[in-house]
Amino acid sequence: MNLTIAVLVLLTVLPIHAADGLDDGRASANLWLLDDEPAPTGGKSPKLAFTMSLIVPGLGELYAGEPKRAAVFLGIEAFTWFNYLRWRNRGNDLKAEFRAFADRNWDENRYREWQEYNRARGSPYIETETLPCKRAGEGCHRVDIQQYYEMIGKYDQFVFGWRDVRDVGFRTGNGDVDSNQRVDYEDQRNESNRFLKRASVIIGLTVVNRIASSIHAALRVRSAQLSISPRPDLPGLAVHVRF
Repeated sequence: MNLTIAVLVLLTVLPIHAADGLDDGRASANLWLLDDEPAPTGGKSPKLAFTMSLIVPGLGELYAGEPKRAAVFLGIEAFTWFNYLRWRNRGNDLKAEFRAFADRNWDENRYREWQEYNRARGSPYIETETLPCKRAGEGCHRVDIQQYYEMIGKYDQFVFGWRDVRDVGFRTGNGDVDSNQRVDYEDQRNESNRFLKRASVIIGLTVVNRIASSIHAALRVRSAQLSISPRPDLPGLAVHVRF
């Protein structure tokens, strides 16, 4: 786990790639794998171990004869995918709920009435946003479901569409209209986004885990040296693995 965290920190500096057969010590990659001598006849290949763990974390460790270490990397992979699916599904379930809430409590016709009133008065409230359509239809200028559901809660421009303020006169400034339904809706939307963001962040750990497992497996197959140095041609660090 500590190795994975260390590689995660390293990846925040630059992306990492792999390159083989580099004799001059220069490459455009940030991960350099230098194989100065062939593997002994009948021996295990560090490049193969690297590739195996890059495909399935822990597989290279199994190839290297280290099942316990393999279980660690495989366990991290399972953990990340489990939580990704769990948080993504939870976020999507909440998304369906807040959209259903909006369909019940936000009235587009009422909002259009406010628009007509505002424009008839010379548009004292400056409309900065254009509401997209939820679905394609006659007169629809643009279909964007995500933006539709974001705008109706995010911007004061759409506040008169909420049903709990239908008795509020259009003369009231949009910023002075208090809608509990709008507040509730935004809370629901933020909760959904929180889970979806968690899912998007943790899926990145799968990449880190695969790279960490690949480097570790290659190093364990036979004696190797790992060094980190500044890139000569680009900002950041280079990881050197020499067999």
